[in-house]
Amino acid sequence: MSDAVSDLERKERATTSEGCSHETSCKSQKKRRSRSEGTEITSDTDSPDGSQDTSFASPKKKSDAESEADTTSDTDSPDSVKRCKRVHFETETSLSRTDSESPVFLKNIPKYTSKWSEEVLPCLRIQVVQQFPDMHDVFLEGCLHFIDDPQKRAEIMPDLFVSKNEDEQTVIGCFKHVLQHIFTLHCDDLSNVELDDLREMESVLTSPHWIDNFAERSPNKQYCRKVLEDLARKLKLFVWQLMHMVRKSQNQGKEITKGMYQELFVLFAKTFNLHILSGSNVEKYTMGIGDDNRFVAVPDAVICHPNTDKDNICAVVEVKKYCQHVGQILCAQPHSLFGEKGNFGIVVQGTKVMISSFKADSFYYQNLKNGFLMEKGATITFSKECNILRKEGRTDCIQTFLHFKKLMEFLSKKSFS
Repeated sequence: MSDAVSDLERKERATTSEGCSHETSCKSQKKRRSRSEGTEITSDTDSPDGSQDTSFASPKKKSDAESEADTTSDTDSPDSVKRCKRVHFETETSLSRTDSESPVFLKNIPKYTSKWSEEVLPCLRIQVVQQFPDMHDVFLEGCLHFIDDPQKRAEIMPDLFVSKNEDEQTVIGCFKHVLQHIFTLHCDDLSNVELDDLREMESVLTSPHWIDNFAERSPNKQYCRKVLEDLARKLKLFVWQLMHMVRKSQNQGKEITKGMYQELFVLFAKTFNLHILSGSNVEKYTMGIGDDNRFVAVPDAVICHPNTDKDNICAVVEVKKYCQHVGQILCAQPHSLFGEKGNFGIVVQGTKVMISSFKADSFYYQNLKNGFLMEKGATITFSKECNILRKEGRTDCIQTFLHFKKLMEFLSKKSFS
């Protein structure tokens, strides 16, 4: 048997393209040996710098059919000189007590990304960066990656992040004042929210007196008043959704559903004049990987430009955990405002919000569709959570959400309100 394996390995090395590796299976989570077959699975290890090693390894013993199916080939891109590997969707899941005698393999990634687990990410050579920086820092880092043309970057970055004209300063000042001093809710979760407090905020938002008082102190009174009136009108819809959720939970004893939290976030995002599609407005996005694997994603919402000839998605919104979120970004990638360099995402967990930046290396997406993986792959970075029920959480969202809109307008060369 050992002579046969050796001959097969020599044959694989002879037929493997230059610069590619014949090892194609995803590394499994644990190292176990089957008593009946003697098959050893190499375990994941951490690299010396502490980052997760996402390279692939194969079982030490394979059948002829398995080895032949794992044969690699070069990437189709003539410009790519990096080592690449054929995607092999096989990984080891956690072993149950009854099946602990032999490894259990997940031979196919689920068709729908909503069923993906975090074990899928290393198989697609996607690394999660566990730093959780501030929301706007993640946004800035993503912009620097997505806008790689030096001339375009020189045009947009100073205007987007450095210079702030009088109108922009007025908008930021209005949002800070309203989200801290008019919309005064400050608690950790909905169980601490009182209906009487929400009714009081609704009454204040309806009154014109606070708008008059704040606008009179502004250098641009007319523009300030316009911003405040628009903000008050949209925040009332947000308050009404909160009232609905609190009544259902506290008075009627009903469960607050994912859809309710989704609608709450959508209304919050719309206060920043972001164009966000959700629910039945969101289409299915599909992605083919290799010849036989097609995956489907249905995001909970997408933030996009409303007035362009084609979809220009700036962020994909998911009201779940990050592993499903990555699949949604991948499938929606052809519609990204930033091309194949990646996209932004937003993860909503109840009333807590974080943004993500999915950054792909050159040729990653095209090679993935062709069934190959680049050596470096892609990374996704998540910001720290911001709770929109807390004053500081709402304030932390202001700059990033306003810049989402400004970025879409700049790259699309079309304004919207």
